[in-house]
Amino acid sequence: MVRTPHYAQIKGSPAITGAGVGLFECDCGRSLLIAGFEAGNFLGIAIRCAACGRISETPGLPQGAVPPPAVTLVERGAENPPSMIASGTVLISREEMDRLAALYQPRSTDADPLVISDALLDEVELRQRLWTGVPLDPSPASYNDHPLAWAVAHFRARLTDTEWTSFASDSDMLAVTLIAAFRDLFASWAHHPLFGAMVGTAAAQGFSFHTLAIFGAAKSLVSAGNRVGFLPTPGPAPRIVSFQLMLGTQEQMSVAVNRFDRFEWPNGGHATPQALRSAVIEAMASVQGTINRLRPGMLVLSCGASEGTFDQLLVDAIVSAVASHGKRHRGLAAVSAIFPKVSLTGKHREARFGYSFYPIANRNHSIGQSVRIGSRADHAGFADPRTA
Repeated sequence: MVRTPHYAQIKGSPAITGAGVGLFECDCGRSLLIAGFEAGNFLGIAIRCAACGRISETPGLPQGAVPPPAVTLVERGAENPPSMIASGTVLISREEMDRLAALYQPRSTDADPLVISDALLDEVELRQRLWTGVPLDPSPASYNDHPLAWAVAHFRARLTDTEWTSFASDSDMLAVTLIAAFRDLFASWAHHPLFGAMVGTAAAQGFSFHTLAIFGAAKSLVSAGNRVGFLPTPGPAPRIVSFQLMLGTQEQMSVAVNRFDRFEWPNGGHATPQALRSAVIEAMASVQGTINRLRPGMLVLSCGASEGTFDQLLVDAIVSAVASHGKRHRGLAAVSAIFPKVSLTGKHREARFGYSFYPIANRNHSIGQSVRIGSRADHAGFADPRTA
């Protein structure tokens, strides 16, 4: 079946003129379809040749290339092609955009349990060493010194006790959650062309919950129907410190994932409703320089390790803070908390992992398109704190 082209060349003139220096010609050799051709600016665009009637299609994004941060969607059968496009414009077909969205979205890991064993710890150590080039310290000084190394060492010691079968202590729960979050990073994002930068970002702080939260938040927002894009920092050791929501084809919204560890277990301060509300208001104010009416965005609070009752207290504090201070932050689309969570399956040394992500929309946000934040039920890893 012959598919409808996006554009049809008229007479002998190029259908489109780009800002590059190349040429995109029909195989018949009689027609120049795109003058000033730059492959990255025309992704999957089909053009009918006026001389022979053949349809030629520009290549899609090469394997391993970073997707463009903004694109212009072109439907087949477009009647008025632009006479010229600027250097920063990327025309993309719907088929190519759907292909890239499927290729670079995170993989679902909701059904994958883990069982703590020497084999699993060997796997964790191997992955960490292959991607960082540095082996884990077998005897870290503390959890804060290197969270992942501490978690692995904790369970190495546990497994020497042949009668140990369950996660009975707080340290057990902390360690299994951290190892599960590390494995979730690989299971969810290893196929992404920027995975090396993701691992480098997390490794810089020992794969702490807070560095992993960036990618957990991105995964949660994708599950609500958003497209996300990562922009690594420049230089030989790129890092990913935030990400963008791609709203439509042109508009973007930044997502700041900030460390919210003032009340983090086990060394944080006492969490009262008043103290939490004040801390959330302070966090909202702290991002005004980067999230405002000119640069709208979303704030995610990374809470790290927490006790079960803390979730509900923080969600209530966010609801209250956004309701009372949302008008002062009209560029802020939503405030969310993210928690890494494990659920015990009842089998020996087995647990399931997920992120609980609680987005609260700012009803006073009035700039551009709204982010699809989903409901709490969509994002709760295992239970909504309002019903647990």
